[in-house]
Amino acid sequence: MEGEAGIKGNQSFQDAFEYAQSIINTVREPLIALDQDLRVVSASRSFYEVFKVNPKETVGQLIYDLGNKQWDIPKLRELLETILPEKTTFDNYEVEHNFEGIGRRIMVLNARQIKRALGKERIILLAIEDITERKVTEKLLQELAKRKSSFVANVSHELKNPLAVVRESMSLILDKFAGEVSEKQKEILVIGKRSIDRLIRLVSNLLDLSQIAAGKMKLKEEEIHLNVLVEEVLKTYGGEILEKQLVLKKEIPSNIGTVVGDRDKLTEVMINLFNNAIKYTPAGSITIKLEGSATEVRFEISDTGPGIPQEYLGKIFDKFERILAEKQEGTGLGLPIAKDIIELHKGKLWAESEAGKGSKFIFTLPRKQMTSDSVLPAV
Repeated sequence: MEGEAGIKGNQSFQDAFEYAQSIINTVREPLIALDQDLRVVSASRSFYEVFKVNPKETVGQLIYDLGNKQWDIPKLRELLETILPEKTTFDNYEVEHNFEGIGRRIMVLNARQIKRALGKERIILLAIEDITERKVTEKLLQELAKRKSSFVANVSHELKNPLAVVRESMSLILDKFAGEVSEKQKEILVIGKRSIDRLIRLVSNLLDLSQIAAGKMKLKEEEIHLNVLVEEVLKTYGGEILEKQLVLKKEIPSNIGTVVGDRDKLTEVMINLFNNAIKYTPAGSITIKLEGSATEVRFEISDTGPGIPQEYLGKIFDKFERILAEKQEGTGLGLPIAKDIIELHKGKLWAESEAGKGSKFIFTLPRKQMTSDSVLPAV
């Protein structure tokens, strides 16, 4: 009877081993099973294919001796001898090694330590994901992104100056610097100047985008009266507000105090917010509100436009998203860049809205001094 039980036990073990081996062979990633002495019990078919070895020179061998000791890798020893004895599992352990037959490979190791049924021994399952090609692709994409960012920055710089000259020339003509201007000529110049303004904003956005992507956007630090800055921006858009017959409401205290920041960048943020409010408000009113406390200043612009459905509200700060109106002009860069600039100032920018009830954009800026290393991380 004992003999029969032993035979059945051996048969059960053999059946279980064959079952486990069939599972291992179906795994696409290289997978290797080690005993408690770190000798190979079995390996998947993909292990043999990827690392150009065969079962005869693999099974029963100490893992470090595989491939003429090519697997004697310090980081692998650290995983198997130092980390795994303390932990039963380990994920995403990256190892880079130069193999004689297949060259330099970058691998991600995932290990599982499993005790056998009788609890006397352990089996270590080691999954090996070859991420060499992925790493090469990522590096190429990063290099392409860097070159693209540099190209966009250079082109933007080249465009910005001549556009500014054209805009200033149109302003001088409108101010009758070169003589009288007829009403028809004035009308044409106003349309052209607005188009130039849109181009300048686009170029500025592209320049900001390239700097943000490269992590190179630094801010100037100066004391700014936000109430004065708001009034200056309002003068720029006064004509458009009147033209659309919108009502402008202002709650701008003269004693709001100051913040420290980059005047040009904060002006750019406000221009984007004013531009959006005017663009998406066909009729009704726009309200500007400033509030201050001991620790921060709060800017708020609200409109009576169509509002933003809740399902889209979380997407408006995503780059290149244009969910408010497909027929409206724009690139979808203004709000994301504005958010980046405010966060670079250690502040916050967000939106509150619902369909049919208008929109409200709010940002806060801290009173405290900025640090000179204010720069967005590369993305």
